[in-house]
Amino acid sequence: MAQNHDPLDSIFQKALASPKLFHNHDALRSDYVPEHLPFRAQQITSIGEVLAPLLHSSKPSNLLIYGKTGTGKTAVTKYVMNKLGQTCLSKHIPARFVYCNIRNAGTEYRVLAELATSIGLPIPFTGLAVSEVLQRVQNFMKSNSLHTILVLDEIDHLVKSFGDNLLYDLTNSSTNINPGFLSLVGISNDLQFKEELGARVLSRLSEEETVFPPYSAVELKTILQERAKFAFNNSAFTEAAVNLCAALSGSEHGDARRAVDLLRIAGEVAERDGAQQLDEKHVRVALQKIDQDRISDALKTLPIQAKLVLIAAVTNNTKDQSKASSGSIYEEYSRLCTTTGVEPLTTRRVSGLVTELDTLGLVSATVINYGRYGRTKKITPQISMAILQQAFQSDETVKQLVLN
Repeated sequence: MAQNHDPLDSIFQKALASPKLFHNHDALRSDYVPEHLPFRAQQITSIGEVLAPLLHSSKPSNLLIYGKTGTGKTAVTKYVMNKLGQTCLSKHIPARFVYCNIRNAGTEYRVLAELATSIGLPIPFTGLAVSEVLQRVQNFMKSNSLHTILVLDEIDHLVKSFGDNLLYDLTNSSTNINPGFLSLVGISNDLQFKEELGARVLSRLSEEETVFPPYSAVELKTILQERAKFAFNNSAFTEAAVNLCAALSGSEHGDARRAVDLLRIAGEVAERDGAQQLDEKHVRVALQKIDQDRISDALKTLPIQAKLVLIAAVTNNTKDQSKASSGSIYEEYSRLCTTTGVEPLTTRRVSGLVTELDTLGLVSATVINYGRYGRTKKITPQISMAILQQAFQSDETVKQLVLN
């Protein structure tokens, strides 16, 4: 009787026998902060100058940081925070530095819970009102005279999903926590983000601003060459492969994060092939894989409201391509909300979600001006219903909407 052969055995044996190309795999991770950040001296200086008053126990101004995806905003901010934290520690200056990615946190409650945990205040995972958590955080900061910098990465996602009430409360916190204080650093990919803010928040949040320009292909090449030297063993990659990663990513708005991801996945492809060296053919295979994974991950991690807006856009386009206006999309979205029992958002909030979907490349939103008759957005989906069906097949809330 033949024994069952576990396919994992051959996979693991092949992995053990294949050449090891990576020396430090983490150097190509998206959350890795290198010790040297080329072409960002001006931005490092700007952020450092805004936050430096902390060293004199003075409240730094709130800061907004803008720039397209992959321009180094998060890496530079973390770099400055790490350096500032080391200085505070060496000089015995009491300070707290908190980083929160809004998209990963998911809810206002989790944002406040991450802040609370980071400053040493235990908060239950769920069960309290947002206002109660905020009150506990403020009382704790006041009683411990905490000087805190809170970084809110993808801050635009917070406003588009929940409005700006929490931002107002946070920017207004220092009056409630004196002699402590709380300064905010907001990071956004959306250059139009401020249009989503009410006047009461805008004046306080945007005290200082820093814009990150895209990297050029030449700059990306230098960045990748430095990362490759840290990440791979000697002679484990060709210069042509690194240059191709830079060229492909440089042609797409100078996205360093995409370039680094492409190089990492190309290295993984080369290792799986048992190659002695990463070369251009592995980069081209990785490019195809990263495009597929990007769309799939973007769809699966969308909030429920954004999923409904996207389904409405694709459904409208399938029924009648002429019905692509923001008004017709909102009508279809409202119908889907009724079907799923989800509370519909206002037209303004839905417009913000359309902008976010446009940024992700899932829809194309173009403003059409009709002169005295006003203007509207023409919303064209960039993906098919078949892709939605595959991505949402395990989502119990929306899968029936795309299968019908």
